[in-house]
Amino acid sequence: MAICRVSAWDEVDEFIMSNPSPEQIISFQMSAALQERAVELLKQNREGELTLEELTELDEFTAIEKFMRRLKAKALAKHSQLP
Repeated sequence: MAICRVSAWDEVDEFIMSNPSPEQIISFQMSAALQERAVELLKQNREGELTLEELTELDEFTAIEKFMRRLKAKALAKHSQLP
């Protein structure tokens, strides 16, 4: 399968540039197409069938997941402080 034409980072960038509220950050999810792609890459990885290009793409998803978890934790802390 071909790599997604829309970069996962592009999607995150667009979201961040929209100046989301803490609530929107907490509820953020990637598009269904990107979520499906990530699941496919994970499956291929388990089966040892990833190309170098796909491994790079999977690493990108992993980096985004770590970034968004950190951002969501901070947004949750800020949201908890709101009156």
